[in-house]
Amino acid sequence: MWVSRVSGMGSYANRTTPVNTNLYNLASVKSIHETNSNTGVGINFNAGAANSAWMTGVQVIGTDMYISNRGNNNGFDSTEVFITKIAISSTGSGNAVAQNAAGLGLNSCDGFGLNDDATKIIFTDFHGNQVRSGTMDVNLAITLNGSALNAGGGARFARWNNDGSKYYFGYGSSGGNSIIKQYTAGTNYIVASSDSAGTSQTLSIGAASDLVFNSDGSKMYIPDALTAEVFEYDLSTPYDISTETLVTTLDIRNFFTNSGSSTNSPWRPAGSSSSTPWISGISWNDDGSKFYVISLWGTTIQSKVSGTLNPSTVTGDGGTRTNTMPIIEFRVQ
Repeated sequence: MWVSRVSGMGSYANRTTPVNTNLYNLASVKSIHETNSNTGVGINFNAGAANSAWMTGVQVIGTDMYISNRGNNNGFDSTEVFITKIAISSTGSGNAVAQNAAGLGLNSCDGFGLNDDATKIIFTDFHGNQVRSGTMDVNLAITLNGSALNAGGGARFARWNNDGSKYYFGYGSSGGNSIIKQYTAGTNYIVASSDSAGTSQTLSIGAASDLVFNSDGSKMYIPDALTAEVFEYDLSTPYDISTETLVTTLDIRNFFTNSGSSTNSPWRPAGSSSSTPWISGISWNDDGSKFYVISLWGTTIQSKVSGTLNPSTVTGDGGTRTNTMPIIEFRVQ
């Protein structure tokens, strides 16, 4: 550390702290392993949602993790969409709140984004082909605002920029590509059908399932659900996806085991190494020292072979957890 001391002052001033260039750098992350298995990878949280639900989005704010769950184009979609809040240090299942999908005008929830204090939310309705916004109270209950924006292709995610003046959503298209769209909000943190469309980027990603930025918007990260890869881009203009340049790719496929495996690693949906885990959500923590990845599959014990898990609990940061939901935590080396 380099510091300069101002004469006559009793404390340090004009302190210069070197920047850790590994922060927000996918090339510098490694997985954290559970303590009770040499082969187990990741932290497994119990969302407490329902046996019928899929995990679709994740965001870490401070010491809390927020997760969205929905059904699979079935009766479950028409009755419940879940938002769960979990204290990362907790051993419990977190606070799961069931949103009434019919009351919110949703057919599903396929990803979401929150502002820094978790009071303003944006989410995408894949089956309803819309992007919506709202406010969220301390009990995680959502009240819609604005109006529905036509997503134009079955969006899998929606995110704000740093101040809610822009938002982003995207979906897989044809030819192994995904379309990422950038819109300008007429009113910050409110989605309206009349909002101005900005850049529409076509990227070589088979099924883009989320999008996040680093703390200053100079980097963008997008996972491919089909290949279990996460792509890191530099943005020459912060929060402007049209200025992207691919930097590196993180392949996390090997961090998932087959569903027939006896390890406590997060699992793939079938007993074949050719199956992909369908990465559905990613998030950095506040300072870019930890990176989280969730999978659509394996939300409940029923996703494991024969309806059982070995072991039924795992021990990691925060103590013992029910081994039901694959969330991998990566840390900067």
